[in-house]
Amino acid sequence: MHPYRGAAGAPGATVSGMDLDSALALVTAAAGSVATEAGRHAWDSLMSLTRRITGRPEPVDPGDEDAVRVLVGRISDRAEADEEFAHQLRDWARTYQSAVDARHSQVRNEISGDARITGPVVQAQNITGPITFGS
Repeated sequence: MHPYRGAAGAPGATVSGMDLDSALALVTAAAGSVATEAGRHAWDSLMSLTRRITGRPEPVDPGDEDAVRVLVGRISDRAEADEEFAHQLRDWARTYQSAVDARHSQVRNEISGDARITGPVVQAQNITGPITFGS
């Protein structure tokens, strides 16, 4: 069985020109990106899409890896069986791909000009958790 699909799914199958695996991978990426405003918006939009299609009102906690895995399986099975849902999933993925896919994001950290640095500097895109300098 494919990690994102039920037994009926064939790896590499496309949904109206988009690889279904890519769209499903973005579901998992969206769960991991909720710390950002764009990621939270992508996740909320996905939850709205799945509620409209499945009729399930309960939200999925993006921090619960098992629940996200189950959600991906349900989305995958539904996309395999329902071309309209697959089309909507593809549209969702195109809309939010750059927001949740770190490979497409750009960060430019720069210290320049008359800046005077007197202590440690951290330049990064996303930081989850504390940063400690010294003891």
